[in-house]
Amino acid sequence: MSYALTQRRSDPTVPVLLELGGGFFFQTFGVGHIAQGRVATGLTIMFSYWALQFVNALLCLVLIGLVTAPLTWLVYMIAAPMSAMDPETT
Repeated sequence: MSYALTQRRSDPTVPVLLELGGGFFFQTFGVGHIAQGRVATGLTIMFSYWALQFVNALLCLVLIGLVTAPLTWLVYMIAAPMSAMDPETT
């Protein structure tokens, strides 16, 4: 069975696993949204995470980034899979 890029699947297992795996190993949150056909949302999540981590890297110069960088990662590890699970999120 083939799926079009814009067709959404009702089972959220694969997008959630893509979010968790991509975020944990490669720092690429948003891949699960892209797999569901929500490309704009996925790219927004991905680039916003990278932008925040860039700011956190700069904040490491004053030691605050050592706290905020893991917290940012943790928030994205929780929020991105939860929003990939919700079929009503666009």
